[in-house]
Amino acid sequence: MLRIITILFLLLVTHKTVGAVVLQYHHVSSTTPRITSITEEEFHQHMAYLYEQKFNVIPIETLIRQLTLGEPIKDKTIVITFDDAYIDIFDNAMPILNKYQFPATIFVATSLVGSSKQYLNWAELRTLQAQRITMANHTVSHTHLLRQNDNETLIDWRERIAGEINNAQLVLSKHLGDTEKIFAYPYGEYNAAVIGIIRDLGYTAFGQQSGAIGATSDPAFLPRFPLSGVYTDFSSFKTKVMTLALPISNNFVESLLTAENRRPPLNIKLLSSDLSLKTITCFGPGGPAEINHLGPQEIIATAVQDLPVGRSRYNCTLRDESGRYFWYSQSWIRKKSDGTWYPEP
Repeated sequence: MLRIITILFLLLVTHKTVGAVVLQYHHVSSTTPRITSITEEEFHQHMAYLYEQKFNVIPIETLIRQLTLGEPIKDKTIVITFDDAYIDIFDNAMPILNKYQFPATIFVATSLVGSSKQYLNWAELRTLQAQRITMANHTVSHTHLLRQNDNETLIDWRERIAGEINNAQLVLSKHLGDTEKIFAYPYGEYNAAVIGIIRDLGYTAFGQQSGAIGATSDPAFLPRFPLSGVYTDFSSFKTKVMTLALPISNNFVESLLTAENRRPPLNIKLLSSDLSLKTITCFGPGGPAEINHLGPQEIIATAVQDLPVGRSRYNCTLRDESGRYFWYSQSWIRKKSDGTWYPEP
């Protein structure tokens, strides 16, 4: 009888919470630009909370295997990642990770390795690799994948982007040994064409759109929660690590907007009839988005003002009866009005 009750409980938990939260950090330092940084004290607070609250912190390869094979994922599962291989990961983050015996992943842009004092070199990366740290692909040059060069054909662009990814993988394997095909989009930027390349090359890829990963998440653009700058707040962190994956049927939406589409509609349709979107809220530029309910399990969310030039997002959350949130985010990318690309700040 106890076994039956246990199985029923696990099925209920799996139905509601199958998924994982992937955390994205850059710098761990109080002296680097705040927009891409978390202080050592804040990072320690995050890790201590995960340890004290008994979160299931696993290697990224384990999560990918579970998603690929359809294996159940434990509730409160966390994966820790860092982008760009900064030296302060070695100096400031690793003592904290080692204290709690947490695995993590560093997404490496290979041309930046050892290029200045702010980046890790290959010897340091090998040292970290021996301490539960996975090294993964972040292109060769940390380029904007969506942007075609002047006079570059679509075929030439595709070959260049595939080369950025393939060549980085070769360099990683040369210096660090065989490396799984795990990728993170520089700047979190992708569109249908870039995703097509990722699928063709056989990578599991992570973006920077926030949300939890579940059974219906697409392995070509898995979400992560950015945790730098204004996103390091501890109260918000505690909410994010407890989020649930929204089981939706329409996972991919083109992020690169056409010139006339400045308030893109986001259609969300649930796969589960056990959930209702009646109380869902979505935020975008200008605050709460307009919600058009097409039925209990389907909505269209639209921003109340034009999206700005550059990168932006809609963040949608749905509170469940336990007080936890289903969380889903959609990234948008808008060029300048004349069709040219915006400069980075």
